[in-house]
Amino acid sequence: MKAAVQGQQDCVAALLLAGADLQAVDPIKGKTAREWAAFTSRFETTVRIRSLLRRPRAEQFSAMYRPEWSALPELVAKALSPKSGSKRLLEKIRSTFSISFPRNPEEDGVLDHMVRMTTSLASPFVATACQTVCPNSPPEVGKSRLSVPEILGKHVLDADTEPEPTSCPSLALASRGEQEVVGAGAGQGSESLGWVWCTH
Repeated sequence: MKAAVQGQQDCVAALLLAGADLQAVDPIKGKTAREWAAFTSRFETTVRIRSLLRRPRAEQFSAMYRPEWSALPELVAKALSPKSGSKRLLEKIRSTFSISFPRNPEEDGVLDHMVRMTTSLASPFVATACQTVCPNSPPEVGKSRLSVPEILGKHVLDADTEPEPTSCPSLALASRGEQEVVGAGAGQGSESLGWVWCTH
């Protein structure tokens, strides 16, 4: 609630994706974080909460994510469709005399797709540098996330133990004398996801 009142939209997004309850109310005024953001005119925070509720799951951090843009076939078909001479002339005149003003990116547009694709687990930018411990459990609004020590204690195996079948594949790193640095992955704002970075 404090982050919503102060307009810290990245902090609000990180807390929601870490399992914070959006329906919790403060004991004095009885308002939720979303209501506080609207009450204190934090428009950007309200928009961020709304967009998170529309897409509550960071799907690009899942092993099942496929980097395909759903709007692409329709746009390609529209661009390749035959146009009459008058329609081409009208488009030429419109593009010549139209003034383009800066505007926010479209919801689920090409920029959103590019961000999701480059931050997905299959992206070469991510896959060559790190590997997530739980690829089948991406961050989701309202879903409680494990802390880094809990992730390491639960999913990273020692060299002497045999791997046990779990829903999250484990990584055996300590046996090869590697330096382990644990950080937080980010995408769609400040969504947290446990990563194990390895440097040989």
